[in-house]
Amino acid sequence: MLGKRDPQRRLFATSTLLGDDQLDRMGFHGRLARESHRIFRDEDFIALYCADNGRPSVPPSVLALATLLQFHDNISDFEVTERCRYDLRWKAALHLDTHSIECPFAKSTFQAFRLRLTLHEKEGFLFEQSVKAAAKAGLLPRRMRVAVDSTPVRGRGAVKDTFNLLSEAIRKIVRRVAGALEKDATELADERGLGRHLTAASIKGSTFVDWQDKEDVDRFLASLLVDARRAIELASETNCAIEEVGLLRGVIDQDIDPEGPNGGPVIRRGVAKERSPSVSDPEMRHGRKSSGSTYNGHKAHLSVEVESRIITSVDVTAPSEPEGGKLGEMLDQTEQNTGSKVEVAYGDSAYGTARAVEQADDRDVKLTTKMPRHDRSRFGPGDFEVSEDGRHAVCPAGVSSARVQKLGQGHLLMWDAAACGRCPLRDRCTRAKKGRQLRVGPEFHDRRRREAYAWSEEGRADLRDRVIVEHAIGRMKARGARRARYFGRRKTRYQLLMTATVVNFSLLWGQKAAG
Repeated sequence: MLGKRDPQRRLFATSTLLGDDQLDRMGFHGRLARESHRIFRDEDFIALYCADNGRPSVPPSVLALATLLQFHDNISDFEVTERCRYDLRWKAALHLDTHSIECPFAKSTFQAFRLRLTLHEKEGFLFEQSVKAAAKAGLLPRRMRVAVDSTPVRGRGAVKDTFNLLSEAIRKIVRRVAGALEKDATELADERGLGRHLTAASIKGSTFVDWQDKEDVDRFLASLLVDARRAIELASETNCAIEEVGLLRGVIDQDIDPEGPNGGPVIRRGVAKERSPSVSDPEMRHGRKSSGSTYNGHKAHLSVEVESRIITSVDVTAPSEPEGGKLGEMLDQTEQNTGSKVEVAYGDSAYGTARAVEQADDRDVKLTTKMPRHDRSRFGPGDFEVSEDGRHAVCPAGVSSARVQKLGQGHLLMWDAAACGRCPLRDRCTRAKKGRQLRVGPEFHDRRRREAYAWSEEGRADLRDRVIVEHAIGRMKARGARRARYFGRRKTRYQLLMTATVVNFSLLWGQKAAG
């Protein structure tokens, strides 16, 4: 059943003994002590508990406050219980007795609360409360300008190569089956000829293989696939470990070519699309932040209101998810969380796609983004004068296009090869023997107008507000959002939401105090 906090502040509670003046000197912890009764109510969490059965729970508002403090201090679950016992700031924030070293909840209870939030799809509730508090304080305007961006989040799962991925997946199957049969996993593995996968931390490190000899490597791979079949047969016989078998099959499908040049299985060349590099966290994916920077994990998406710097929406996706494709969802979440209308959105060049522009137009939002500049030593599409219907153009040398060809929903404009061959500007325009060609799609003129604005003095001044989201990402990373602390994308989203909650309350209280 739902347990509730005593609405009366206890006489020997730390917050009572210290008084408001001392609490104000405690920063975030002291402000939380003063504002906690306004932020979270036990009734807000009633859906997480049985209505009429069981013992009263630890008041969920206390667990929510402890969760907020955990992400503020960026500490482990064990350290949470230790802070409750010995840290004066935590005792003040949670209204605990100063002279008691008893924690108001067990570590397992604290972890169960996090699980309840996830199972009941309430992991965003605390974040939503922070946005509502900012709106109630008058920090969010009725018509908002937001900045959007994404950032990589490195996954928690161990990244391994194909050989060790196969071995770890086999190990998971054996342990799951052993648990179902109530047998010792090592004994079961030995019975099925899979013992080497449980006795060694790394199958590569425990097996002698001449890695310079391709035939020896292929034999080693073939032996692992034999073990994989044995593990799958074991799971089939006992009718369990279904998820683990699916994980093993996934590793085989993404990394193994069943018929190599010699007819046997080999490691697949290249990287399969949406390849998972970890068995401990199968939702991790390869990602690329820039041309020279790669990572394994997830991608976080944020939107920030530029005046107040309050984070208004957070989401986590696979690294391959394009930023422009998420814009509509981020705008919808922002308006839902704030109750206000978004009028302007700022983003980097990744949000300058036709899909992002369409999503912004559908929501009557003016989208202003950075636009990539082409090499100024060569002529780009913006250097051509193109008719509004896209069927005719004049090149920088003043030569009109000679032919037009329908191309999808747009047109392909072509210049005469002979005219291009004798043009003095040829080296800056084209090296094609057939002459210059120009693709003109439906969004051609709109893109040129957005490029002209982004590169203008007015546009550059307008886009300075986009840096607000980068500052928010920096504050998130400072509190541990650079790396996932949980396995799985949904729990990682929970982590990002809680981190954003802490950032929002820190800004809210800081701005109110400054005012």
